[in-house]
Amino acid sequence: MSAGERASARNKGKPAARQRIVGGRLVDGITTQLREMILDHTIAPGTVLLQNEWAERLQVSRTPLREAFRILEREGLVRVSNGNRTVEVVHFASLEHELRGLYEVREVLDGLAARLLARAGLDDQTAVELDSLLNEMDDAAQPFDSSRWFSAHMAFHVRIAESCGNSRLRQQLDLIRMTSLSLHAYLGELSATGGRLTEVLTTAAKQHRAIVAAIQSGNGDLAEMAACQHIRTVLDSDLIEGAAGLPRVTTD
Repeated sequence: MSAGERASARNKGKPAARQRIVGGRLVDGITTQLREMILDHTIAPGTVLLQNEWAERLQVSRTPLREAFRILEREGLVRVSNGNRTVEVVHFASLEHELRGLYEVREVLDGLAARLLARAGLDDQTAVELDSLLNEMDDAAQPFDSSRWFSAHMAFHVRIAESCGNSRLRQQLDLIRMTSLSLHAYLGELSATGGRLTEVLTTAAKQHRAIVAAIQSGNGDLAEMAACQHIRTVLDSDLIEGAAGLPRVTTD
Protein backbone atom coordinates (compact mmCIF):
# COMPACT_ATOMS: atom_id res chain seq x y z
CA MET A 1 0.00 0.00 0.00
CA SER A 2 1.39 3.40 -0.98
CA ALA A 3 1.74 6.34 1.39
CA GLY A 4 -1.12 8.05 -0.39
CA GLU A 5 -3.35 5.01 -0.02
CA ARG A 6 -2.50 4.76 3.68
CA ALA A 7 -3.34 8.43 4.10
CA SER A 8 -6.68 7.86 2.38
CA ALA A 9 -7.38 4.85 4.58
CA ARG A 10 -6.64 6.87 7.71
CA ASN A 11 -9.03 9.59 6.56
CA LYS A 12 -12.00 7.30 5.95
CA GLY A 13 -14.84 8.22 8.21
CA LYS A 14 -13.45 11.67 8.99
CA PRO A 15 -15.79 14.63 8.46
CA ALA A 16 -15.59 16.16 5.01
CA ALA A 17 -14.05 19.58 4.72
CA ARG A 18 -17.39 21.01 3.60
CA GLN A 19 -19.15 20.01 6.81
CA ARG A 20 -20.02 23.03 8.90
CA ILE A 21 -18.14 23.21 12.20
CA VAL A 22 -20.57 23.32 15.09
CA GLY A 23 -20.26 23.29 18.87
CA GLY A 24 -17.57 24.83 21.04
CA ARG A 25 -15.59 27.92 20.07
CA LEU A 26 -15.66 28.34 16.31
CA VAL A 27 -11.98 29.25 15.99
CA ASP A 28 -10.99 26.15 17.98
CA GLY A 29 -13.09 23.95 15.72
CA ILE A 30 -11.59 25.43 12.56
CA THR A 31 -8.06 25.15 13.96
CA THR A 32 -8.55 21.54 15.02
CA GLN A 33 -9.93 20.47 11.66
CA LEU A 34 -7.21 22.23 9.67
CA ARG A 35 -4.48 20.96 12.02
CA GLU A 36 -5.61 17.35 11.59
CA MET A 37 -5.85 17.70 7.81
CA ILE A 38 -2.34 19.19 7.67
CA LEU A 39 -0.79 16.62 10.00
CA ASP A 40 -2.21 13.57 8.25
CA HIS A 41 -1.40 15.10 4.84
CA THR A 42 -5.01 15.38 3.68
CA ILE A 43 -3.80 18.90 2.92
CA ALA A 44 -0.46 18.24 1.24
CA PRO A 45 2.76 19.95 2.39
CA GLY A 46 3.43 23.03 0.30
CA THR A 47 -0.26 23.71 -0.35
CA VAL A 48 -1.26 27.37 -0.45
CA LEU A 49 -4.44 27.88 1.57
CA LEU A 50 -6.63 30.50 -0.06
CA GLN A 51 -8.88 32.29 2.43
CA ASN A 52 -11.91 32.53 0.14
CA GLU A 53 -11.68 28.87 -0.85
CA TRP A 54 -11.30 27.55 2.71
CA ALA A 55 -13.94 29.85 4.13
CA GLU A 56 -16.34 28.33 1.61
CA ARG A 57 -15.19 24.75 2.18
CA LEU A 58 -15.52 25.03 5.95
CA GLN A 59 -18.64 27.22 5.68
CA VAL A 60 -17.22 29.89 7.99
CA SER A 61 -16.41 33.57 7.66
CA ARG A 62 -12.87 34.74 6.97
CA THR A 63 -12.40 36.38 10.38
CA PRO A 64 -12.26 33.16 12.47
CA LEU A 65 -10.41 31.45 9.61
CA ARG A 66 -7.66 34.10 9.74
CA GLU A 67 -7.39 33.61 13.50
CA ALA A 68 -7.07 29.85 12.98
CA PHE A 69 -4.29 30.47 10.44
CA ARG A 70 -2.46 32.61 13.00
CA ILE A 71 -2.68 29.81 15.58
CA LEU A 72 -1.35 27.29 13.04
CA GLU A 73 1.46 29.70 12.19
CA ARG A 74 2.47 29.87 15.87
CA GLU A 75 2.50 26.08 15.94
CA GLY A 76 4.83 26.05 12.93
CA LEU A 77 2.40 24.24 10.63
CA VAL A 78 1.91 27.07 8.13
CA ARG A 79 3.87 30.08 6.92
CA VAL A 80 2.09 33.40 6.46
CA SER A 81 3.55 35.98 4.08
CA ASN A 82 2.63 38.70 1.60
CA GLY A 83 0.85 40.83 4.19
CA ASN A 84 -1.07 37.85 5.60
CA ARG A 85 -2.49 37.10 2.15
CA THR A 86 -0.44 33.95 1.48
CA VAL A 87 -0.73 30.95 3.81
CA GLU A 88 1.41 27.93 2.91
CA VAL A 89 1.56 24.56 4.64
CA VAL A 90 5.08 23.81 5.89
CA HIS A 91 6.85 20.82 4.36
CA PHE A 92 8.86 19.29 7.22
CA ALA A 93 10.66 16.93 4.86
CA SER A 94 12.42 19.90 3.27
CA LEU A 95 13.53 21.09 6.70
CA GLU A 96 15.48 18.05 7.95
CA HIS A 97 18.62 19.95 8.97
CA GLU A 98 16.60 22.79 10.45
CA LEU A 99 14.39 20.34 12.31
CA ARG A 100 17.40 18.53 13.77
CA GLY A 101 18.81 21.87 14.87
CA LEU A 102 15.53 22.76 16.54
CA TYR A 103 15.50 19.46 18.42
CA GLU A 104 19.01 20.22 19.65
CA VAL A 105 17.66 23.48 21.03
CA ARG A 106 14.70 21.57 22.48
CA GLU A 107 17.10 19.37 24.44
CA VAL A 108 18.39 22.46 26.26
CA LEU A 109 14.97 24.11 26.67
CA ASP A 110 13.19 21.02 27.97
CA GLY A 111 16.01 20.22 30.35
CA LEU A 112 16.02 23.74 31.76
CA ALA A 113 12.21 23.86 32.07
CA ALA A 114 12.15 20.56 33.97
CA ARG A 115 14.99 21.67 36.26
CA LEU A 116 13.32 24.98 37.10
CA LEU A 117 9.92 23.39 37.68
CA ALA A 118 11.44 20.75 39.96
CA ARG A 119 13.15 23.45 42.00
CA ALA A 120 10.03 25.63 42.17
CA GLY A 121 7.79 22.72 43.07
CA LEU A 122 4.96 21.17 41.08
CA ASP A 123 1.61 22.59 42.21
CA ASP A 124 -1.43 20.33 42.48
CA GLN A 125 -3.26 21.73 39.46
CA THR A 126 -0.29 21.32 37.12
CA ALA A 127 0.34 17.81 38.46
CA VAL A 128 -3.26 16.85 37.71
CA GLU A 129 -3.03 18.37 34.21
CA LEU A 130 0.20 16.51 33.41
CA ASP A 131 -1.23 13.24 34.71
CA SER A 132 -4.35 13.75 32.59
CA LEU A 133 -2.23 14.34 29.48
CA LEU A 134 -0.18 11.21 30.20
CA ASN A 135 -3.38 9.19 30.45
CA GLU A 136 -4.68 10.75 27.25
CA MET A 137 -1.51 9.65 25.42
CA ASP A 138 -1.87 6.14 26.84
CA ASP A 139 -5.49 5.96 25.69
CA ALA A 140 -4.59 7.25 22.23
CA ALA A 141 -1.77 4.71 21.83
CA GLN A 142 -3.98 1.59 21.72
CA PRO A 143 -5.19 1.73 19.01
CA PHE A 144 -3.04 4.59 17.81
CA ASP A 145 -4.97 7.81 17.23
CA SER A 146 -2.28 10.15 15.98
CA SER A 147 -4.29 13.35 16.28
CA ARG A 148 -5.24 12.68 19.91
CA TRP A 149 -1.77 11.47 20.84
CA PHE A 150 0.09 14.40 19.31
CA SER A 151 -2.34 16.95 20.73
CA ALA A 152 -1.75 15.58 24.25
CA HIS A 153 1.99 15.21 23.59
CA MET A 154 2.35 18.82 22.54
CA ALA A 155 0.27 20.05 25.48
CA PHE A 156 2.38 17.99 27.92
CA HIS A 157 5.67 19.59 26.92
CA VAL A 158 4.16 23.06 26.58
CA ARG A 159 2.61 22.82 30.07
CA ILE A 160 5.99 22.06 31.65
CA ALA A 161 7.60 25.02 29.89
CA GLU A 162 4.70 27.31 30.78
CA SER A 163 4.93 26.37 34.45
CA CYS A 164 8.69 26.64 34.94
CA GLY A 165 8.66 30.32 35.93
CA ASN A 166 11.12 31.57 33.30
CA SER A 167 9.44 34.16 31.05
CA ARG A 168 12.22 34.00 28.44
CA LEU A 169 11.80 30.26 28.12
CA ARG A 170 8.05 30.68 27.72
CA GLN A 171 8.78 32.78 24.64
CA GLN A 172 9.96 29.54 22.99
CA LEU A 173 6.61 27.78 23.26
CA ASP A 174 6.00 27.97 19.52
CA LEU A 175 9.26 26.11 18.88
CA ILE A 176 8.13 23.42 21.32
CA ARG A 177 4.75 23.18 19.63
CA MET A 178 6.18 22.90 16.14
CA THR A 179 8.80 20.27 16.96
CA SER A 180 6.30 18.26 19.02
CA LEU A 181 4.01 18.06 15.99
CA SER A 182 6.72 17.57 13.35
CA LEU A 183 6.81 13.76 13.47
CA HIS A 184 3.03 13.35 13.28
CA ALA A 185 2.82 12.21 9.67
CA TYR A 186 5.75 9.80 10.01
CA LEU A 187 4.32 8.04 13.06
CA GLY A 188 1.04 7.83 11.19
CA GLU A 189 2.89 5.95 8.47
CA LEU A 190 4.50 3.68 11.06
CA SER A 191 1.06 2.66 12.31
CA ALA A 192 0.77 0.44 9.24
CA THR A 193 3.78 -1.63 10.34
CA GLY A 194 3.03 -1.84 14.06
CA GLY A 195 6.24 -3.00 15.72
CA ARG A 196 8.33 0.14 15.33
CA LEU A 197 5.42 2.37 16.34
CA THR A 198 4.81 0.34 19.51
CA GLU A 199 8.48 0.69 20.41
CA VAL A 200 8.41 4.47 19.92
CA LEU A 201 5.20 4.97 21.91
CA THR A 202 6.27 2.66 24.75
CA THR A 203 9.62 4.42 25.11
CA ALA A 204 7.96 7.84 25.01
CA ALA A 205 5.42 6.85 27.67
CA LYS A 206 8.14 5.64 30.04
CA GLN A 207 10.20 8.77 29.50
CA HIS A 208 7.24 11.12 29.98
CA ARG A 209 6.38 9.50 33.31
CA ALA A 210 10.04 9.61 34.33
CA ILE A 211 10.10 13.36 33.64
CA VAL A 212 7.05 13.96 35.84
CA ALA A 213 8.39 11.73 38.62
CA ALA A 214 11.73 13.56 38.58
CA ILE A 215 10.01 16.96 38.70
CA GLN A 216 7.83 15.80 41.59
CA SER A 217 10.94 14.65 43.47
CA GLY A 218 12.21 18.23 43.53
CA ASN A 219 15.60 17.09 42.23
CA GLY A 220 16.54 19.59 39.51
CA ASP A 221 19.48 17.58 38.20
CA LEU A 222 17.36 14.45 37.86
CA ALA A 223 14.51 16.32 36.18
CA GLU A 224 16.86 17.96 33.68
CA MET A 225 18.48 14.63 32.90
CA ALA A 226 15.12 12.93 32.31
CA ALA A 227 13.84 15.70 30.02
CA CYS A 228 17.10 15.87 28.03
CA GLN A 229 17.15 12.10 27.60
CA HIS A 230 13.67 12.19 26.08
CA ILE A 231 14.72 14.65 23.38
CA ARG A 232 18.09 12.92 22.92
CA THR A 233 16.21 9.70 22.15
CA VAL A 234 14.63 11.41 19.15
CA LEU A 235 17.95 12.88 18.02
CA ASP A 236 19.71 9.51 18.30
CA SER A 237 16.95 7.61 16.49
CA ASP A 238 15.87 7.51 12.85
CA LEU A 239 12.69 9.51 13.48
CA ILE A 240 13.82 12.83 12.01
CA GLU A 241 15.35 11.15 8.98
CA GLY A 242 12.24 9.02 8.61
CA ALA A 243 10.01 12.07 8.65
CA ALA A 244 12.23 13.77 6.10
CA GLY A 245 12.02 10.71 3.86
CA LEU A 246 8.23 10.76 3.61
CA PRO A 247 7.03 11.25 0.05
CA ARG A 248 4.68 14.09 -0.71
CA VAL A 249 1.06 13.03 -0.48
CA THR A 250 -1.27 14.42 -3.13
CA THR A 251 -5.04 14.63 -2.90
CA ASP A 252 -7.76 14.83 -5.47
